[in-house]
Amino acid sequence: MSIYLDQAAAAYPDREVLDFYRAELEHSGANQEAAHRLGYELRRRLDAAARELSQALADRDDCTVIWGTSGTEIFNLLADSPAVAGKRVLTSRLEHPALLVALRRSAAEVKFAPCGKDGRLLPPEDSGAELAAFHQVQSELGVRQELRPLPGVPLFVDAIQAAGKLPLPPEFDLAAVSGHKFGAPGGAALLAHPRFAGKAKLAEFAHRYRHVEYRCGRPEPALLLTLAFAATRRRAAREATLRRISELNAAARELLTGLPLPGGARSFCTVPAEAASPFILHLTLPGVQSGVVVRMLSEEDVMVAAGSACASETRTPSAALTALGFSRELAYSGLRISFGFDTSPEDVKKMAEALKMVLKNY
Repeated sequence: MSIYLDQAAAAYPDREVLDFYRAELEHSGANQEAAHRLGYELRRRLDAAARELSQALADRDDCTVIWGTSGTEIFNLLADSPAVAGKRVLTSRLEHPALLVALRRSAAEVKFAPCGKDGRLLPPEDSGAELAAFHQVQSELGVRQELRPLPGVPLFVDAIQAAGKLPLPPEFDLAAVSGHKFGAPGGAALLAHPRFAGKAKLAEFAHRYRHVEYRCGRPEPALLLTLAFAATRRRAAREATLRRISELNAAARELLTGLPLPGGARSFCTVPAEAASPFILHLTLPGVQSGVVVRMLSEEDVMVAAGSACASETRTPSAALTALGFSRELAYSGLRISFGFDTSPEDVKKMAEALKMVLKNY
């Protein structure tokens, strides 16, 4: 059986989530926009699921929830909405490329906040921004941001790598989440906090975006209902899961730091543990092409990544490592190991052994 440590790309749903999804596929196949009784019942259940998702992820049930099919769809909807379109936006070069492309397309101006060598953001308070858009957990490096709102500036949080794993920052005004990252078979959502002054306009825009302008499709009800169910399961186990994954991360750091590499260099953890999500461990292998290592590990039935899955086949160096000031050569040498809810200590040990063998034979 494969050792799957690419959970930041997609997390496998557990048996309970899959069973729930199968049942919903059988019983929730109607169109939630239909005028008949089944359509009405689905709308009622989706309203309840929105409250459930809000409670599970934001610890309150009154966030406005705009459903979607993927994180990319949510980014595009947000970028085209009054919250972003024609506005001055402060973001960072560490954001997911799907978010950056959407912001550059729609915002009047995009400014970039600097970051420290550990990847922590250093946003200026006098940026003149009308919206701040930052990740909670960086998708490649695993940097965990300590996000604080700027005075008078709404805060959008890309929580796609954090939702279902870590508490959302209480200061968020808007947050994007995706079920694929915390063990749902799909579905995504944009959460608007009750304090966000533009939530009504945003909801009205989202309705027009989908139903009048036809710029995105209708999300499948079974996926959305399962998304809320999976989020509730993750919330119930969050503290225990955090403790367990933190122990796995610490063990992996000990096993993988200082590995001898071709050319005489040694491996090192890119982001200090105190600045990182425990669910992602990023390793730098100086002098080694991590894309080659990923393929060699795959032959040993160990699945990891050289970076974000959406950029896995590009020939350019890691934009995230480049933003941290790494040289072009080093920016090709990053390896992302991401843990899931079912990752075991034995998985970590076998991965470390396989990596040592691959590096020896590189």
